[in-house]
Amino acid sequence: MNSPTMVARLVPVIAHAVAVFGDEQKPAHWLSTPLAVLGNQTPAKLLATDEGIAAVERTLTRIEHDIPS
Repeated sequence: MNSPTMVARLVPVIAHAVAVFGDEQKPAHWLSTPLAVLGNQTPAKLLATDEGIAAVERTLTRIEHDIPS
């Protein structure tokens, strides 16, 4: 995936994280924290692939709607 395409894919994910957590510092911490629901990988690491982006988005949606993992 080329850089402009990747940036276009990441911006909505970051915006979603900011909307879910309410500021810019909490999403940065969340993105760098390994999560069991993501196979003990950090959300940031998963943003390198389309499948990873989808998994991060699903996780954010679950947090947003208080759906247990």
